[in-house]
Amino acid sequence: MKILVWNINSLLPTVRNMELKHGSIEGFFGAYGADIVCLQEAKVPEAKLTKEIACIQGFESFWAHSREKLGYSGVVTFAATGMSPVRAEADCLGSGESDIDREGRVVLTDHEAFVLINIYAPNAGGRTEGPRFELKLRFFQALQAKCESLRAAGREVIIVGDLNIAASPKDVHPKFSYEAIYTAEEQGALQTLLTDLTDVWRLRHPEEASTFTVWEERTSARAFNEGVRIDYALCSPGLLDKVSSCEVLGDLPPKWSDHAALMLELKDIPAIKPHKPCTLSSAKRFHTGQRSVATLFGAKRPAPPCSTPKQPEGASKQPSPPGSKEAAQELSQASHPAEGTSRPGQMQSSPSIAAMRADDYSPDVDAFIRPSSSQQLAALPEQQVSTAETETKSSSGDDKPVLNMVAGPATADACASSEPSATGGKRQKTMQSFFRRA
Repeated sequence: MKILVWNINSLLPTVRNMELKHGSIEGFFGAYGADIVCLQEAKVPEAKLTKEIACIQGFESFWAHSREKLGYSGVVTFAATGMSPVRAEADCLGSGESDIDREGRVVLTDHEAFVLINIYAPNAGGRTEGPRFELKLRFFQALQAKCESLRAAGREVIIVGDLNIAASPKDVHPKFSYEAIYTAEEQGALQTLLTDLTDVWRLRHPEEASTFTVWEERTSARAFNEGVRIDYALCSPGLLDKVSSCEVLGDLPPKWSDHAALMLELKDIPAIKPHKPCTLSSAKRFHTGQRSVATLFGAKRPAPPCSTPKQPEGASKQPSPPGSKEAAQELSQASHPAEGTSRPGQMQSSPSIAAMRADDYSPDVDAFIRPSSSQQLAALPEQQVSTAETETKSSSGDDKPVLNMVAGPATADACASSEPSATGGKRQKTMQSFFRRA
């Protein structure tokens, strides 16, 4: 079983790129053989979520949308048939109404053999105090509490996603200062989480110090591999012997996202028996699901009864004399019955399939015969879409960091400005997101 983990930095332009290269979203999933796909920073407002995006053939999807700001944050988990969760929750770390649970940062799915938590952790924006910094620390405390609760109930846990903290100096390019980027409080928050969970990629690559998952998008940092590793797959002890591999994927086009994807492969994970979609499932929201051929064309209609000429009660019609005018008329009527009647012993034909579909059409038919999502690309130019050209950033300071080239603690100056985007919102933060004065 394969779990693909990726901060896509805005879903819609990434979907266009998937369709240009792979023909469809499901084509992209199939190219990597993914059974579960966990995406962060989807940035799709709940009101704008469409069936074409949510209901991918062979997959259910489970969404967390930001209720604080539209088109901000957001995570989604796609699960293939056979691994569809028996339970799912969105933004489930706090009370449901706390600020921790209002930004679309968590989707929890129960796959029986393990509980999967898809995370997009807050970024403090380079601040060492203030509401956003405090939110980040409280988020990790709530995540730790959720993990401990699941472990106490005997469940195995996998946490995947963008945690916005590097685990050690090995996960930061030598050009940068680890201590200048992350405070002791942030480092401690992640290390506490790692007390009962294991960073699977680091476990399998203990000495690697040049593999990163995010780079400054406005410079040539990615070309020189000057980045940090903040995207993870963390597993509880009972799953470690089931890990086949955990690798950072290097073959995705850089224009698609400023993050690299991570692939976690597990073995000996049993399939989940068929069951009804859980409440959070796209299949339930959009009323999809496999239907029989009979239901596609509506209920069977009984044919109308054969009609015969009525006669007065108790009367029996006598045949006309042979050769008479009346006999000729009766013979003509028998050979050419009037419309709406039929010969004795003949049933009237049933309505055509086309007519039945027109009369009994239900929107649910789209779940079985769905327009290809590539139809959305009619006006799209034949070129890849860069998320850097399309995304709209919020003004909260919790945007994706930008890695300017800064040396160690003595010269780690934080740039305080944010560059406005063409849409009026703020684009990515500058150095302030990663670096602060030592």
